[in-house]
Amino acid sequence: MIDNYLIKFLNPLFIILGSVFLKFRINANLVSLLGLFFSFGSFFLILNLNFILALFFFLLGRIMDGVDGSLANRTGKTDFGGFLDIVFDFISYSLVPLAFILILNSNAFFGSILLATFFGTGSTFLALAIFEGKKSIYSHNKSFFHVGGLIGGSVTILFLSLMMVFPYNFNLIAIVFSILCIIGTIERIFYAYNILNNK
Repeated sequence: MIDNYLIKFLNPLFIILGSVFLKFRINANLVSLLGLFFSFGSFFLILNLNFILALFFFLLGRIMDGVDGSLANRTGKTDFGGFLDIVFDFISYSLVPLAFILILNSNAFFGSILLATFFGTGSTFLALAIFEGKKSIYSHNKSFFHVGGLIGGSVTILFLSLMMVFPYNFNLIAIVFSILCIIGTIERIFYAYNILNNK
Protein backbone atom coordinates (compact mmCIF):
# COMPACT_ATOMS: atom_id res chain seq x y z
CA MET A 1 0.00 0.00 0.00
CA ILE A 2 1.28 3.46 -0.95
CA ASP A 3 0.49 4.80 2.51
CA ASN A 4 3.09 2.56 4.15
CA TYR A 5 5.89 3.76 1.86
CA LEU A 6 4.92 7.40 2.28
CA ILE A 7 4.81 7.09 6.07
CA LYS A 8 8.28 5.51 6.10
CA PHE A 9 9.59 8.30 3.87
CA LEU A 10 8.08 11.09 5.99
CA ASN A 11 8.62 9.48 9.38
CA PRO A 12 11.91 11.35 10.09
CA LEU A 13 10.04 14.64 9.60
CA PHE A 14 7.22 13.45 11.86
CA ILE A 15 9.72 12.51 14.56
CA ILE A 16 11.47 15.90 14.42
CA LEU A 17 8.21 17.85 14.58
CA GLY A 18 6.92 15.52 17.28
CA SER A 19 10.00 16.27 19.38
CA VAL A 20 9.29 20.00 19.07
CA PHE A 21 5.70 19.55 20.25
CA LEU A 22 6.86 17.25 23.03
CA LYS A 23 9.31 19.89 24.22
CA PHE A 24 6.43 22.34 24.64
CA ARG A 25 4.27 19.66 26.32
CA ILE A 26 1.77 19.60 23.45
CA ASN A 27 0.13 16.19 23.31
CA ALA A 28 -0.99 14.17 20.29
CA ASN A 29 -4.67 15.12 20.66
CA LEU A 30 -3.84 18.83 20.48
CA VAL A 31 -1.73 18.19 17.38
CA SER A 32 -4.73 16.40 15.83
CA LEU A 33 -6.87 19.44 16.64
CA LEU A 34 -4.25 21.74 15.12
CA GLY A 35 -4.38 19.65 11.95
CA LEU A 36 -8.16 20.10 11.84
CA PHE A 37 -7.75 23.87 12.20
CA PHE A 38 -5.38 23.88 9.23
CA SER A 39 -7.97 21.93 7.23
CA PHE A 40 -10.66 24.48 8.04
CA GLY A 41 -8.19 27.20 7.08
CA SER A 42 -7.77 25.48 3.72
CA PHE A 43 -11.55 25.30 3.36
CA PHE A 44 -12.01 29.05 3.85
CA LEU A 45 -9.07 29.84 1.57
CA ILE A 46 -10.70 27.83 -1.22
CA LEU A 47 -13.90 29.81 -0.66
CA ASN A 48 -11.79 32.94 -1.20
CA LEU A 49 -10.23 31.44 -4.36
CA ASN A 50 -6.76 31.41 -2.79
CA PHE A 51 -5.99 27.91 -4.01
CA ILE A 52 -2.21 27.76 -3.56
CA LEU A 53 -2.34 28.95 0.05
CA ALA A 54 -5.26 26.57 0.57
CA LEU A 55 -3.07 23.71 -0.65
CA PHE A 56 -0.34 24.78 1.77
CA PHE A 57 -2.74 24.75 4.72
CA PHE A 58 -4.25 21.44 3.61
CA LEU A 59 -0.84 19.77 3.44
CA LEU A 60 0.10 21.25 6.82
CA GLY A 61 -3.01 19.63 8.22
CA ARG A 62 -2.02 16.29 6.71
CA ILE A 63 1.49 16.63 8.15
CA MET A 64 -0.05 17.21 11.59
CA ASP A 65 -2.02 14.01 11.03
CA GLY A 66 1.27 12.17 10.67
CA VAL A 67 2.91 13.96 13.59
CA ASP A 68 0.11 13.12 16.02
CA GLY A 69 0.57 9.41 15.36
CA SER A 70 4.33 9.63 15.78
CA LEU A 71 3.87 11.60 18.99
CA ALA A 72 1.30 9.13 20.32
CA ASN A 73 3.72 6.25 19.73
CA ARG A 74 6.21 7.98 22.02
CA THR A 75 3.84 9.15 24.74
CA GLY A 76 1.28 6.35 24.67
CA LYS A 77 -1.67 5.73 22.37
CA THR A 78 -5.23 6.08 23.65
CA ASP A 79 -8.53 4.94 22.18
CA PHE A 80 -9.79 8.51 22.30
CA GLY A 81 -6.74 9.68 20.37
CA GLY A 82 -7.40 7.06 17.70
CA PHE A 83 -11.03 8.16 17.60
CA LEU A 84 -10.07 11.82 17.08
CA ASP A 85 -7.57 10.85 14.40
CA ILE A 86 -10.08 9.07 12.17
CA VAL A 87 -12.91 11.58 12.76
CA PHE A 88 -10.71 14.56 11.96
CA ASP A 89 -9.38 12.78 8.86
CA PHE A 90 -12.86 12.29 7.42
CA ILE A 91 -13.86 15.87 8.21
CA SER A 92 -10.68 17.23 6.61
CA TYR A 93 -11.13 15.17 3.45
CA SER A 94 -14.77 16.19 2.99
CA LEU A 95 -14.08 19.91 3.40
CA VAL A 96 -12.17 20.21 0.13
CA PRO A 97 -14.89 19.04 -2.31
CA LEU A 98 -17.50 20.85 -0.20
CA ALA A 99 -15.62 24.12 -0.66
CA PHE A 100 -15.47 23.64 -4.43
CA ILE A 101 -19.19 22.87 -4.52
CA LEU A 102 -19.91 26.10 -2.65
CA ILE A 103 -17.81 28.38 -4.85
CA LEU A 104 -19.25 27.31 -8.20
CA ASN A 105 -22.64 25.83 -9.07
CA SER A 106 -21.19 23.86 -11.96
CA ASN A 107 -19.06 21.92 -9.46
CA ALA A 108 -22.11 20.74 -7.53
CA PHE A 109 -23.02 17.66 -9.57
CA PHE A 110 -19.66 15.89 -9.69
CA GLY A 111 -18.68 17.23 -6.28
CA SER A 112 -21.81 15.72 -4.76
CA ILE A 113 -21.10 12.39 -6.44
CA LEU A 114 -17.62 12.45 -4.95
CA LEU A 115 -18.93 13.16 -1.45
CA ALA A 116 -21.39 10.28 -1.85
CA THR A 117 -18.61 7.89 -2.87
CA PHE A 118 -16.68 8.97 0.24
CA PHE A 119 -19.40 7.24 2.25
CA GLY A 120 -18.58 4.00 0.44
CA THR A 121 -14.86 4.12 1.10
CA GLY A 122 -15.33 5.49 4.62
CA SER A 123 -18.00 3.03 5.73
CA THR A 124 -16.16 -0.01 4.37
CA PHE A 125 -12.94 1.20 5.98
CA LEU A 126 -14.58 1.61 9.38
CA ALA A 127 -16.68 -1.56 9.20
CA LEU A 128 -13.65 -3.68 8.33
CA ALA A 129 -11.67 -1.98 11.09
CA ILE A 130 -14.36 -2.97 13.60
CA PHE A 131 -14.65 -6.61 12.59
CA GLU A 132 -10.98 -7.25 11.91
CA GLY A 133 -10.01 -5.32 15.02
CA LYS A 134 -11.88 -7.86 17.14
CA LYS A 135 -9.44 -10.59 16.19
CA SER A 136 -6.27 -8.71 15.24
CA ILE A 137 -3.51 -6.99 17.12
CA TYR A 138 -3.30 -3.35 16.13
CA SER A 139 -0.37 -2.11 14.14
CA HIS A 140 2.24 -0.40 16.30
CA ASN A 141 1.51 2.79 14.36
CA LYS A 142 -2.28 2.71 14.67
CA SER A 143 -4.89 2.83 17.42
CA PHE A 144 -7.22 0.71 15.30
CA PHE A 145 -7.02 -1.96 12.61
CA HIS A 146 -5.97 -0.16 9.44
CA VAL A 147 -7.46 -1.53 6.23
CA GLY A 148 -5.47 -1.19 3.02
CA GLY A 149 -6.76 -1.09 -0.52
CA LEU A 150 -6.83 1.05 -3.62
CA ILE A 151 -8.06 4.19 -1.87
CA GLY A 152 -5.96 5.15 1.13
CA GLY A 153 -4.83 8.39 2.65
CA SER A 154 -2.07 8.99 0.08
CA VAL A 155 -4.36 8.67 -2.95
CA THR A 156 -6.98 10.83 -1.27
CA ILE A 157 -4.44 13.54 -0.47
CA LEU A 158 -3.12 13.39 -4.05
CA PHE A 159 -6.51 13.94 -5.67
CA LEU A 160 -7.61 16.62 -3.21
CA SER A 161 -4.31 18.42 -3.79
CA LEU A 162 -4.79 18.22 -7.56
CA MET A 163 -8.10 20.02 -7.12
CA MET A 164 -6.29 22.98 -5.60
CA VAL A 165 -3.47 22.91 -8.15
CA PHE A 166 -5.92 22.69 -11.07
CA PRO A 167 -9.12 24.24 -9.63
CA TYR A 168 -10.72 24.78 -13.02
CA ASN A 169 -10.44 21.05 -13.73
CA PHE A 170 -12.29 20.16 -10.54
CA ASN A 171 -15.07 18.22 -12.27
CA LEU A 172 -12.67 16.00 -14.20
CA ILE A 173 -10.59 15.28 -11.11
CA ALA A 174 -13.73 14.66 -9.04
CA ILE A 175 -15.25 12.15 -11.45
CA VAL A 176 -11.98 10.21 -11.83
CA PHE A 177 -11.58 10.14 -8.06
CA SER A 178 -15.24 9.09 -7.66
CA ILE A 179 -14.72 6.14 -9.99
CA LEU A 180 -11.65 5.08 -8.01
CA CYS A 181 -13.62 5.39 -4.77
CA ILE A 182 -16.35 3.14 -6.18
CA ILE A 183 -13.74 0.59 -7.25
CA GLY A 184 -12.11 0.83 -3.83
CA THR A 185 -15.45 0.27 -2.11
CA ILE A 186 -16.18 -2.82 -4.21
CA GLU A 187 -12.65 -4.07 -3.53
CA ARG A 188 -13.20 -3.85 0.24
CA ILE A 189 -16.59 -5.55 -0.01
CA PHE A 190 -14.96 -8.52 -1.76
CA TYR A 191 -12.15 -8.47 0.78
CA ALA A 192 -14.70 -8.51 3.60
CA TYR A 193 -16.56 -11.40 1.96
CA ASN A 194 -13.37 -13.44 1.78
CA ILE A 195 -12.24 -12.87 5.36
CA LEU A 196 -15.49 -12.41 7.28
CA ASN A 197 -18.01 -14.65 5.54
CA ASN A 198 -19.00 -17.68 7.65
CA LYS A 199 -16.47 -16.81 10.34
